[in-house]
Amino acid sequence: MKVFFGLLLIVNIGFAVFQWLAPYDQLFVEQKKIPAAEKLQLLTDASGQDVSEAEVVARVEAETDALAEAVARIEKEVAAQRSNEAQRSNLVTEDSSDKRVCYTIGPFKDRARAIEISGRYSGKQAEIALKSSLEKEYQGVMVYIEGHETRADAVNTANILAANGITDHIIVNNPDKPNILSLGVFGLKRNADRLKARVEKLKFKVETEPRYREHTIYWIYAEQSSEADLLELLGAGENDSGISQIPTQCLPS
Repeated sequence: MKVFFGLLLIVNIGFAVFQWLAPYDQLFVEQKKIPAAEKLQLLTDASGQDVSEAEVVARVEAETDALAEAVARIEKEVAAQRSNEAQRSNLVTEDSSDKRVCYTIGPFKDRARAIEISGRYSGKQAEIALKSSLEKEYQGVMVYIEGHETRADAVNTANILAANGITDHIIVNNPDKPNILSLGVFGLKRNADRLKARVEKLKFKVETEPRYREHTIYWIYAEQSSEADLLELLGAGENDSGISQIPTQCLPS
């Protein structure tokens, strides 16, 4: 053990002497330094020379002006394109306004008369159509006695009235009212009421009701262009007879 410690001491003394005598830079070789990143050079042109701040500002201003001119040119081209499209749209759009003038002429009770007047429009650049309708014409108030079971009963009532000075009568058969004894139709209601009161004094039940007659009337429907002069083909005499030319709404085309 003493020998071991002795040897260890001798080794330590020898290593200390070696360190003292040998140069430091030979014992520890300096590691190769890693070069630092190359310093970034700003404002350098293609040739590697520095660019002044004034040149950079001038260059930025020039590029900004060029960009503004490009934007203005694009906006101008877009506006011109939209204007052209709007003009083309106006050219393509059709005029949908109704350029017709329409009116009716009438009324006519006689169909032949309506056809004769409609013939005046031939060759006048107007479209004509003859239209008809069924209307009721007021005739007056009818005075009558109903409730007769047979025709003989109606004849018997007529004889009683005749004996009392009422001689105007006729027997009428309707599907819902057979054997009616009509005493006449009066245009004025007061005349009908006067006869009714006279017959009721003879103890008869008297009825009155308005009477109408159905008949066909005719109208001429005409339409023409509003850009042409309005056709006036009725004479003064025809206007006085109740026939007139009346503006009306045009029918769907």
